[in-house]
Amino acid sequence: MRRLSRAGFAAALLAAIAPAPAMADDDDAKPGSAVASPAQDDDDDRDPSILDSVPALGPIKNARDALAAKGLTFSGFYFSDPRANLHGGMREGATYSGLLKVAIDADLETIAGVKDASVHVDMLQIHGRDLSEEYIGNVLSVNDIGARPTTRLFEAYYQQKLGNLTLKFGQLASDEEYFISDHAEQVFIGATFGWAAAPSLNLPQEGPAYPLAVLGAQAQYDVSDRLTVIGAIYNGYAARPKALDAEKANPHGLNFRLGDPPFMIAEARYRFEGLGGLPAKLKLGGYGHFGDFDDLKRGTDGLTLGAPGSNDDPRRHDGNLNLYAVLDQQLWRFSGDDPERGIGFFLRAVWGPKDRNTISAYVDGGLTAKGLLPGRPDDLAGVAVAWADFSPGLAAVDRAAADGAIRRYEAKIEATYKAQVLPGMTVAPTFQYVMRPGGGPPEDGGPRIPNATVFGVTTIVTF
Repeated sequence: MRRLSRAGFAAALLAAIAPAPAMADDDDAKPGSAVASPAQDDDDDRDPSILDSVPALGPIKNARDALAAKGLTFSGFYFSDPRANLHGGMREGATYSGLLKVAIDADLETIAGVKDASVHVDMLQIHGRDLSEEYIGNVLSVNDIGARPTTRLFEAYYQQKLGNLTLKFGQLASDEEYFISDHAEQVFIGATFGWAAAPSLNLPQEGPAYPLAVLGAQAQYDVSDRLTVIGAIYNGYAARPKALDAEKANPHGLNFRLGDPPFMIAEARYRFEGLGGLPAKLKLGGYGHFGDFDDLKRGTDGLTLGAPGSNDDPRRHDGNLNLYAVLDQQLWRFSGDDPERGIGFFLRAVWGPKDRNTISAYVDGGLTAKGLLPGRPDDLAGVAVAWADFSPGLAAVDRAAADGAIRRYEAKIEATYKAQVLPGMTVAPTFQYVMRPGGGPPEDGGPRIPNATVFGVTTIVTF
């Protein structure tokens, strides 16, 4: 793949938003990740709000409802996350991190008579410290909201529905739409069960994902009740391409860059009756970046990077394409009126060229349950495993340097129980066990980082 010029980027943008021949969006409701928008297009699909559960908040609820009747919907949540590394990792210790998200959705049909059109804007207030970065040294982050503390604009876009076709233009984040397991997103706290370690580590500046959204355009086409196709094109960098820390270089989400080598992603979603006639969903997709990528093993002189005599100048590759798949399957449905109450299974995988992707293969999967305990119909629980295989080129570099442990793989187990205290408020104790943090060695070489044991209690209040 070659780098696109500004004219080429514009042409690709137009191609991305043109009506697809046949496919569409899939999720009836937004995902339940930490940064997903709690407000839905349909009031019946909106996440429970604490404003509806606590009588003392009635005046705020009434003001919210009055504005909603005029076409303005305010929503958001606060994510509170104290977490501790009890044993292993780089060192033992604890952190606190928090995230406040506030969103405004404007129904332009109600406000201005523009049929099936809306505007969405949300902002993030991020504070606290990241346990993975400071105490563990792993890539399968144990925290879903770890980021540089700041207040920033996240997504801001115009959406237009045209029959089965839905278009979006503006500042967008790919992790809000793509590579999502419905079962995993509802339960787990670790970031890798959302925007996984594979795209995060393989893409420049971790791709257009929390906490960095970028300018882009998206088209979604509903082929049928079962089949949907969705695709988008984004500016490939959230900050200047050579920035060492994109979050620091674009601290408030206001860079609005356009003209850098683009990032594109597409996904086909198919719903069907799976095992026992229970609902299942298969997603097949791929993403590509049109920038240049360093070879992870070979230098321009043909020698292994880090070996004696090497010029340590990596070869360059044009572009990077990764493919992925996601499977969700309900395995058992409990009796009752809620068809989502039961046990589910999910499996996700990503593959990419080994010569330019830090994580050349990635797999995660697990079991989830809703309403597992009697009398607790809205509680969620789950156990999941994630495995990230580091490129063998990196192992070759480690061997050539001969300065410590060799990067091979990192794995993580998570067990979480998300209890609904009242509609709009959940408390989730979570246990995680990280194997071979960082793939083995720390960034500056040396012996392997010990396996880590992590515990935390996450509270989410939705309003």
